[in-house]
Parts: sequence; C-alpha cells; structure tokens
Amino acid sequence: MNEEKLPFSQWNPLIAEDFVKKWEGLRLKAYRCPGGVLTIGYGHTKGVKPGQSISRQEAEKLLRDDLIEHAEGLAPYVTCKLTAGQYIALLDLAFNLGVSAVAKSKTLGYLNSGKLDLAKEGFRSFAKKKIRDRNGNLVKDEHGKQMYEILPGLMNRREDEVKLM
Repeated sequence: MNEEKLPFSQWNPLIAEDFVKKWEGLRLKAYRCPGGVLTIGYGHTKGVKPGQSISRQEAEKLLRDDLIEHAEGLAPYVTCKLTAGQYIALLDLAFNLGVSAVAKSKTLGYLNSGKLDLAKEGFRSFAKKKIRDRNGNLVKDEHGKQMYEILPGLMNRREDEVKLM
C-alpha cells in the first residue's frame, strides 16, 4: 500500500467520526456502558447525569468535540507518521479506552517504533476485561496472575481497527 503518511497532529480528527459512530451506536438517553460508566450519545461520558436526554444534534456535537479532545490529548505521545487508516484506528482506540490508557500502552510504543505486527496484536489485547467473582473480587489463577475474559463485541471492534492498519 502506498498510502500517504502524516504526523498524527496533521490529520483531522473528524475523519474518525463515521468509524466511531458505527461502533458506539447512538443512545439519546443516559445509560451505563458494560464498564459501568454513565454514557450518552455516541459514547460520550464526561458529565453525564442519570436520566439525562439529549437530541441527535447535541450527540453529533459531543462526538466531534470528544474526537478533537482525544486527538489533542494523544498527539504528544504519537511520534510516528500514520496513514489515514492507522490514525482512525488509533483515535478510535483512545476514544474507547481513554487517552491515558493508549498513551502509556506498549501498543503505542510498538506503533511509534514501526513494529506494526506487534501493534496489531496490542490492539487485540484491549478486547478483554478482568474476571471478578460474585463478590466483585478479582479472580487470579494458581500463579497469582489476573484472569481475563475476551469480550466478543470488543474483539470485533479491535479487529475492525486492525483492518485499517
């Protein structure tokens, strides 16, 4: 592929809008996401109140503002040039997980150093959640390591991101 590569900050965050919409879906009433966080619109979480409702126009504005904010937050950590697809995949990952989780991840380190295959595996590693028992305690294996379960919906999203890379 001979796609143009640009520094992260030279891409327009709004090129990721349709991809994020596809995976987040639109909910005009506040709800708790699988992670237990109050969410509204297209995956917006900041300042959401229980019972809150918004219009489609408000949801669109929140998404655009969130994409810009996430891109600005992630920009200092991305040192490599990216294709449009890589940019969308990385911004979607940060939108889904949070900027700090991506900024300090090995996945971004692999991408920055040009290790694309390892970066793709890193994306896939973000498709699991910690296993807890009935009392909410973290479950560990016989060696004391945290146990995880793959979330099929998240794995589908991660695979869709990897296809862009």
